[in-house]
Amino acid sequence: MQLKDYYKILEVAPVATQEEIKRSFRKLALKYHPDKNGDSPVSEAVFKEIQEAWEVLSDPKQREAYNYKRWFNRSIGERFTQRPLTPAAILDECQRLKNYVVTMNIFQVDYDALSFHIRQLLSDANIGILQQFNDVQTNRAVSRTLLKAATPLPLSYLQPIALLLAKLAGPDELSLRAIDEAVQQRKRRDLWDKYKWVVVVVITAFICWMMYKVGNSY
Repeated sequence: MQLKDYYKILEVAPVATQEEIKRSFRKLALKYHPDKNGDSPVSEAVFKEIQEAWEVLSDPKQREAYNYKRWFNRSIGERFTQRPLTPAAILDECQRLKNYVVTMNIFQVDYDALSFHIRQLLSDANIGILQQFNDVQTNRAVSRTLLKAATPLPLSYLQPIALLLAKLAGPDELSLRAIDEAVQQRKRRDLWDKYKWVVVVVITAFICWMMYKVGNSY
C-alpha cells in the first residue's frame, strides 16, 4: 500500500528532531491556513495534509510505526502516493484506476485493496475540493468513473463507497439516481450469484425429467 511522505509534506528530513518538526509544522500551518488564503480549496487541502502529517510525526509511537512502513515501502521500491489537489487531477486519478480495473482478471481482484483505493480517492479532502469548485460535470464524471471501477466489488464493499459518492453528489439527483441504480444492480447480481446454482440444478433436473418422459412415451 502506498504511503504519503509525511516528512516531505512537513519539509523536514526523516532524521529531524521533534522540535524541528514542530517548528516546520507551525510555519506551514500558518502559511496554508484557509483563513490566510481566502478559503482556497487547494490551500485547505494542503493544510489538512500538514495536520495529518503532524498528528503522526508528533507522536513517538505513531512515528515509529510510520518509519517502519516507510522503510518497508522504500525497500520494495514502492513510491509515495501524491495527493491530487484539483478536480481535474482527482478525475484523472479516478480514470487511471478505472482503466486499470478494466484490464484485470475479475477473479484476481483484491477487494480490500480496490475498495481502499477508491475510498482514498473519496477522502474528505478530495470531496471538499470537488464540492468547493462545484463543477457538476466533473463531479458526475468522478462518480461515474468510480462506480465503473467498483463494478467487481461485492455489495458489502460497494455500500460504503456509495455513501461517499452520495456525499459528493449532494443535491444532484442525477448522480444520486446513478449511485442507487448501481447499488440495486449489485444487489441483484449478488442474489443471482447466491442462487444461480439452485436454478441450474432445477433446470437440469427438469430437462432430465422431460427426456425421461419422452423416452418412456415410445
